Amino acid sequence: MTTLRVSTIIFFLSLCFCKQDCLAQKITISSNNRYLQAEGTPFFYLGDTAWELFHRLNREEATEYLQNRAKKGFNVIQAVVLAELDGLNTPNAYGDLPLIDNDPTKINNDYFEHVDFIVNKAEELGLYIGMLPTWGDKFNKKWGVGPEIFTPENAFIYGEIIGRRYQNKPVIWILGGDRNIETDEHKAIIKAMASGIKKEDKGNHLMTYHPMGGSNSAQLFHEEKWLNFNMFQSGHNKQNIPNYEFNLSNLRLLPLKPTIDG
Repeated sequence: MTTLRVSTIIFFLSLCFCKQDCLAQKITISSNNRYLQAEGTPFFYLGDTAWELFHRLNREEATEYLQNRAKKGFNVIQAVVLAELDGLNTPNAYGDLPLIDNDPTKINNDYFEHVDFIVNKAEELGLYIGMLPTWGDKFNKKWGVGPEIFTPENAFIYGEIIGRRYQNKPVIWILGGDRNIETDEHKAIIKAMASGIKKEDKGNHLMTYHPMGGSNSAQLFHEEKWLNFNMFQSGHNKQNIPNYEFNLSNLRLLPLKPTIDG
């Protein structure tokens, strides 16, 4: 099986597990704005990161991976459409690149049919896809491969395309991709992408932002209406990180929104 950069992430929300029959239901925010729910039942977000799932695995390998995670009790799989590891210029397992001429307004349908297959397989197994439209190096290279391809204008159109394509699928939108907002242009790109997605998926799915290690989406976008819940990232290779500080800080903010350690 092709090697994946996979790390287990467990999100503790002090909630009970959803019953199996709620896994295909729409996830929303509770009436008190403190947790995620599915048809009124608290939803315990037990996620696994498979960032390169769409990019590196063929369909047999992806199916094996998803079946394995479903059997272990995971309910969310986080994966990136425009992947981190040279996701624009290194083709997927079937030789397909995601975009035509690295233009976010011109998707390669062959690549996205493979994404469709994985999303549909996850749905069959009762799994949600935590879908990152792009890794952060595509709008804020900072490190990694890039290249930076997004502008506010094409980010909106790309958001429309993927929002329309997955509007009826069990996805949770996760913008960002291990990058913070450092310029007005970066902020405009993310806001435009969020607007494009929301326009076409009719608000059917929750949306959040995945920042860099040691950072918190609330510091970047808390007051934005498209940000349904906050996500912070503890970071890697550190011990005894005081995660409670982000949680307590976010709990004091208005409007109140749930917080997840991503």
